[in-house]
Amino acid sequence: MERSFFWVFTLFIILSLSSCGKEKPERSEVSGSKSSPEQAIENFTLTQTSQGEKKWELEAERAEIYKREGKTIVQKLKIKFYDQGKITSVLIAREGKLRSQSGDMEVRGDVVVTSEEGTTLKTESLKWDANRNKIVTDDLVRQEKGDTIITGQGLESDPELEKVVIKKNVKVIHKLPE
Repeated sequence: MERSFFWVFTLFIILSLSSCGKEKPERSEVSGSKSSPEQAIENFTLTQTSQGEKKWELEAERAEIYKREGKTIVQKLKIKFYDQGKITSVLIAREGKLRSQSGDMEVRGDVVVTSEEGTTLKTESLKWDANRNKIVTDDLVRQEKGDTIITGQGLESDPELEKVVIKKNVKVIHKLPE
C-alpha cells in the first residue's frame, strides 16, 4: 500500500511540474491582423424586399461574410434594382461592401449602371444610401443617354437614373447626327 501511494504521489509531482512553465500567449484576433470571414460563398445571391416587394437583387461570384463586423464583401457583382416588380436599372462592378444593419452598400471598380430607359452611368465608385433610396459618389462620372454625354465630378441620383444631379465641373456634349 505504501509502495502504490509512493508511485501515485511521484506521478502527481511529475505531472504538476510538467504543466509549469511559460504558457503560450493566446493570439489576439484584433492585434493588427486582418479578420477572417466567418463564411465564404461562391455564386452568392441576396435579395432585399420591403413590405413583400423586391427592391433589389444582388448576384456575386463570391461573397465573404463578416458577421461580427456586420458586413459582406462581394466580388464581381451585379445588382438589379426593382420598382413595382419590374427591373428599373442594373449595376455591375468589380467589388462591393454591404452593411447588414443599414442595408447601405459601396461598390468599386469599373462601375456601370444601365437604366431600362437607356441611360448609362460610368464611374469608379458608388454608394447606395438605403435610407434615402439614392446612389451617390464623389468620383468622376460619365452619363450617356442617346446623343448626349454629360461628365462631371460627384453625383446623386435615384436608382432609375431619372433624377440625376452632377455636383461640379459639369460638361455636356451633344453629338450631331451624321
